[in-house]
This record gives sequence, structure tokens and C-alpha cells, in this order.
Amino acid sequence: MILALTVSLFPSCGVDHVKDKNYKEGSNKQIDLLNKNDLDGTFFKAVAQDSPQVVSISRKGIVYSSTKPNQKIVFPFVEPLVDGECRIYKSQTKHEEIEVVIYEDETAREFADGRFDHSVAVRLVKKVDDIENINDFACFGHYIYTEKLSGNWIFQSYEDKRVEELGINQIPMICIDTNTRSFSGSGGNHMIYGDIRCEGDSIFFKVVLSPEYVTEMYQKEKELLSVLDGCDKFELKDDYLYLFEGNKQKLTFLRDTYSM
Repeated sequence: MILALTVSLFPSCGVDHVKDKNYKEGSNKQIDLLNKNDLDGTFFKAVAQDSPQVVSISRKGIVYSSTKPNQKIVFPFVEPLVDGECRIYKSQTKHEEIEVVIYEDETAREFADGRFDHSVAVRLVKKVDDIENINDFACFGHYIYTEKLSGNWIFQSYEDKRVEELGINQIPMICIDTNTRSFSGSGGNHMIYGDIRCEGDSIFFKVVLSPEYVTEMYQKEKELLSVLDGCDKFELKDDYLYLFEGNKQKLTFLRDTYSM
């Protein structure tokens, strides 16, 4: 069903599809609906391409909203199924079901104000007297990132060992830019670059470029930076960034306030 739904809603995904004037200009009503208040911690929002319908996702629930008719349905939050680069959310209430399929699509930036970088296929099912009313629609969406995550971060500790106990030659640093959804890291002569994705307090580091060779002098710096790949959750407290793998704290960083 997922594949059929996606293909039917996006029969000609790509530049030619989204360069249509209606997609470029968007709809004021759609954007107004998109900007309305959400549940706390909303990390993803999507707006229908050609109708006033919006879907937002937070750890507190998946919210469907529309103005024609005027309605709002809050579904329980569920962890997504992962199918390659896709995220698939399926949830239900007593009388409704929703399925949201999210995948990266840079051509979505042609829509409205350029904030969107994902295409989304949505199926909403309403059950009335054992009769299913199915509403399939296509959206453009984007993840919402906390700006406080951006900046230069100086390594402080690995698990329960402080930097002074690790015998490293140069303190590693990472630089996170939520605007470009990217990060870089350095430790001695070892550098890495990659992409980040956040879903609420979840974070994922995808290393795109990392040299295979590093001098023996900076081998420990390389090993510490490689821990980023396994981190899946973050917490910000004052000027500290804590990264976790599962429920275990792995890395601690301090914001570099001198470079601000």
C-alpha cells in the first residue's frame, strides 16, 4: 500500500512537477494553517500541495488539521517504520486511521517560501457505520530544528571519562549548522563532514566525508569522533550538549562562546 500510495500521489515527482505556478506560489490559507500553534515539541510539519490540510508530528501526537471542513484530529504518537530513506508513521483512533510517508525531495523547495525539503504522502481513513471514507493527499514538509543546537562545540567527556583522562593530543570540536542540516568535526589532522537529522530530541549524524588515513598521533581523536555515528538522542542544558546512544550518555560538549 505504501508504494502504491506514494506513486499515485506523486506520479511525476521532480522539477517539472513542482515548477507549476500553483506549487511555486502556494496558498496563503495553507501557509496560515501551517503556522498555527502545534503540540509542544513538534518536529515535523507538512502542508498539502493543493488544499488547506496540514499534518504535524511531535512526541505528543500526530495532528491532522484542515479548514474545509474545519477539523482537527490528534492521533497517538508512534515510532516510525524505516524503509531506506523513508519514514512511515501509522496511527489510529477509534474512528480514524492515518498513514504518513516522508522522504527527502529537494525539488520541494520550489513550493511556497522554500522551507520545504521533503515530499509526503498521506492517507486519512474515517470510519462511519462500517463505511471507510479514504482521503489521499500529497504534501510538502520539513523538519523543525532548535536553533540552540547550532554552533561550535568543544569536547568535554566520553562516557564517565573527562578529556584530561583520555590522553588525547588535541581536543576535538564539532560544528553544527541547523540551517544547512550539516555538521563537521575536527581532532588534530582528522576532519569529518556530514549531515544531521533531528526528530524531536532524536538526532542522527551521517558522515559523508571522512579520510581513511589518520596519523597515529591523532588516532584517539578519530575514534572519539566516530562515536557520533552511533548517537541517537541529544539534550541541551545551558551551554552543554549531551549526546546519547540508546539511554547511555556517550559524549559531552561545551559551547564555544568565544567564537559567537
